[in-house]
Amino acid sequence: MDYFAVLTAFVEAARLNNFSRAADRLGMKASTVSRYVKDLEADLGIALFNRSTRALKLTEGGETFLLHAVKVLQALDEARFAAASLNHQPRGVLQLNAPPAFTRYHIVPALEDFRAQCPEVQVQISCEEHQVNLIDAGVDLAVRIGSLADSTLKARKIADVQWVLCASPEYLQRAGSADHPEQIQSHRLIAGKTEPQLLLWTGQQASVREHCIPALVINDIEARLIAASIGAGVALLPTWLAAPALRDGSLVRVLADWQCAPASEPAALWFIYPPKRIVSSKVRSFIDFMVARIGAPPYWTL
Repeated sequence: MDYFAVLTAFVEAARLNNFSRAADRLGMKASTVSRYVKDLEADLGIALFNRSTRALKLTEGGETFLLHAVKVLQALDEARFAAASLNHQPRGVLQLNAPPAFTRYHIVPALEDFRAQCPEVQVQISCEEHQVNLIDAGVDLAVRIGSLADSTLKARKIADVQWVLCASPEYLQRAGSADHPEQIQSHRLIAGKTEPQLLLWTGQQASVREHCIPALVINDIEARLIAASIGAGVALLPTWLAAPALRDGSLVRVLADWQCAPASEPAALWFIYPPKRIVSSKVRSFIDFMVARIGAPPYWTL
């Protein structure tokens, strides 16, 4: 039984004391209103109306039920209005899940500007490297880095990920620079995985695939940035993380004439969110704000 339709028909019939007039008001057949009321009476196990050839009159049970039915319909209207209003003026709590380093470098610095634009949205951030199940975790929006697996989740691309091989000036002064990818084997590679890394190098005239065995393995990308900055070796880092250090000189690019990346599928930064017929304005406004702020190409492009 569609209780919303049944309650609406009952309340209109009670107000107008007539099935036909209630049907005209609701744009349905009088027989439909009559059937709805009979179904409701059967469900409740009481008569709601005393019927005569001239009019309808509520029973005592009908009077009692009408008071509560009106409150239910009013509460439902208020709930619908409250939910719909979220799509007019962004408001409410935005549950965001994102990798820790990206959050610290790019989301946290943007929050005050976003709050000025959308003062009624409260952003709550959970920083995690592993990918949580958005629906199970109650997450509205997440940032993902890499190639997205096939999923029912909705996604919006933020930017491609550009990789750079970099080291501190002090390290390069001790260890020497490099003119060709093959020379990287003689350097201390700081990496995030225990297995040998296959790197794809692209130069002006050639492409090289090179296996590099890491000398230092750290599973946190920001820690790899710090390790490279203090002279522990050469690290392959995304520009969204390494750009500030490269600009202030604490890191310098190694083999700057070559483009280097993990030899896997092209990676990108993404916003992902659960599939819904209507995306709430708090989610849509945050995505639009961050995409506009990051720009195309992104502001960290070297």
